[in-house]
Amino acid sequence: MFVSCPHCNTTIEIIELNCRIFRCGILKSTGQQIDPHLPKEHCERLVEKGEIYGCGKPFKVDTQPDGNLVCYDCGYI
Repeated sequence: MFVSCPHCNTTIEIIELNCRIFRCGILKSTGQQIDPHLPKEHCERLVEKGEIYGCGKPFKVDTQPDGNLVCYDCGYI
């Protein structure tokens, strides 16, 4: 599944929904998604150092009744 970050519009691949919380970031060194529960300071540091693709900001993914996914800002939970 692919979704767009509600902050920067970067396309992010969703492999598993689990808790449905994500950070907009793919590590340039490994191609892996960043930990969905990283603290704000860590996310900002990754962005400042240019170590990720994406903005590093948090979002939540919910499934609508029609089966479509919707993404929205959820703050750093």
